[in-house]
Amino acid sequence: MSFDVNGIEPDITGKQCLGFYLIQQQKSGVITDSVDVAYLKFEDHWSTLHFEGETIFWKKSEMPLEPVNNCLSTRLILLNLNEVDGIVGCVLNKITYSSNEKTIFVDFEFTDGKTLKFKHYGDNDHTSIEY
Repeated sequence: MSFDVNGIEPDITGKQCLGFYLIQQQKSGVITDSVDVAYLKFEDHWSTLHFEGETIFWKKSEMPLEPVNNCLSTRLILLNLNEVDGIVGCVLNKITYSSNEKTIFVDFEFTDGKTLKFKHYGDNDHTSIEY
């Protein structure tokens, strides 16, 4: 699977991460998209990372707010991940992009050896995360 990057990757390499949130999508209590949108704060700036089809999107943002949902069966949930070891408070060493036949990968490598691995599955438009 090939991929495109839409937007400009923020100038965050070599800088300390100061905030990390995810918005998840759930349907009937089951997570259907682990990473609908990722919010990352470096210095005084928030950026979002999300995927759609074969595209990786970067956008400038504000601090995430609790999503407003209009029903109980399908909803968006804001996860505050500021306490995950090795991310917030650590310096980002590099970001790498890659893909295979079905998946797009974006990896964030931090100074303590922790890596955030975003995996976007284009066939069902689902993104997962490992750390």
